[in-house]
Amino acid sequence: MATNALTALNAGSGLDSRGLIDGLVGIERTSRSEPITRKRDTLNARISALGQLRSALTGIATSLDTRVRSGELGLQLASSDNAISVERIGSGPGGALASGVAVNRLASSQRLTSAALASAGAAVGQGTLTIITGRRTPISDSNGNPGFSFAAGAKPSVNINITAANNSLSGLAAAINASDAGITASIIASSGSATLVLRGAEGAENAFIISAAPAGSSGGGAGLERFNHTPGAETLVHGETAQNAELVVDGVAVTRGSNRIDDLIPGARLNLRRTASGVAITAARDGAALSGALADFVGTLQAMRQLIGDLRRPSQNGDAPGPLATDPTARLLDQRITRLVTAAVPEAGGLRLADLGVSVARDGGITVDAARLANLPPARLGDAEALLRELTATARADRPNRLQSIAQIAGTAGDSLVRQRDAASRDLAKVDVQVAALRTLLTRQFAAMDTAVAQSRAVGAQLDQLVDSWFRPQS
Repeated sequence: MATNALTALNAGSGLDSRGLIDGLVGIERTSRSEPITRKRDTLNARISALGQLRSALTGIATSLDTRVRSGELGLQLASSDNAISVERIGSGPGGALASGVAVNRLASSQRLTSAALASAGAAVGQGTLTIITGRRTPISDSNGNPGFSFAAGAKPSVNINITAANNSLSGLAAAINASDAGITASIIASSGSATLVLRGAEGAENAFIISAAPAGSSGGGAGLERFNHTPGAETLVHGETAQNAELVVDGVAVTRGSNRIDDLIPGARLNLRRTASGVAITAARDGAALSGALADFVGTLQAMRQLIGDLRRPSQNGDAPGPLATDPTARLLDQRITRLVTAAVPEAGGLRLADLGVSVARDGGITVDAARLANLPPARLGDAEALLRELTATARADRPNRLQSIAQIAGTAGDSLVRQRDAASRDLAKVDVQVAALRTLLTRQFAAMDTAVAQSRAVGAQLDQLVDSWFRPQS
């Protein structure tokens, strides 16, 4: 029907029906779509602006949270001697401390060395090596010959299988390293020889023995039995002994199975590097670090308020207004940011940013008085850190003075605007459908008119011919 109507256009009326239809449809489309398009464009601008504010607030919170979590604002661990290095664990020490530490002996690991083979590719023999971890105790026999006894620990024994596929010194080393035996195997090569070196973990409980079970007869002791190391059968050469570290902490003697110690000072890791005495381990807050962090934080808050002000600017001197000029959310965000300065934080002993020297000037600027922060009692520096930590915590409805909670306001408002924009897009799609229907209707109407005019003209022509025939002379 639509095709027939289109072919009938301009058939007899003499009018530019197609042009008239296009004009009428265009006017209708414009009158219906322009208000919706303007609304959608305005919504897009507001959504983008609110997204900027949310991203900026989240960025401020993340930056400050990074500084808090890194320990920069907390208790700073220090060692008076590089014989012991210290590092923070988790949130660090729970309070200031000053401990004296003496390192009388470092923890060490057991080392065994094989006899030299011709090369790393030399065959070692097939079979099984069983590695058992435990405590080694030096002893002497009745003749004064040195030896050792061994007590297996809780860790299960580990079997190392040597087959035709890995029957070489390098294959043996790789199999040991790939196992869960806790032993590191390496090969030291020199001209015409290769030696296997085995090293266990630090600590007296990490000594180990190796029991060899060759597959078949190797003859002349040239098989896996060369790597046997058990009480009474010490084929491998024993080098270093597995032993614990020995320390004295605040006058108390202690031992640990590693040179990396996490359980002596809460929140601190000690890394022992050499023996030493009189090493002071301290933890104290750095007021300068807190002051610097607070100054940076206040600077970002001030920049945040300036951004909000720019997005809320009214129309002046012919310039277009900001995208949030009439948006109530931007005003609320600005109010909530300034309220951070005077809001007491229960998690920080009721401390406020104002107590740290932060203030809002008459012109709206946010500043910090470093001198006031410097006068904060040392006992409250921990509360100052807690205050900044609370500001960066996860958004919660019952914690409105968190940066993430304020950012959530922008997010919620933005989500609402997105729904309105999507509704406007659907309305535009409806306009397309309605305008298409109007075009179809007008096409049919104009086609019918053209057809009627064409028929009328045909009848007129016939009448003219008939009248002419009446008055035409007869031949």
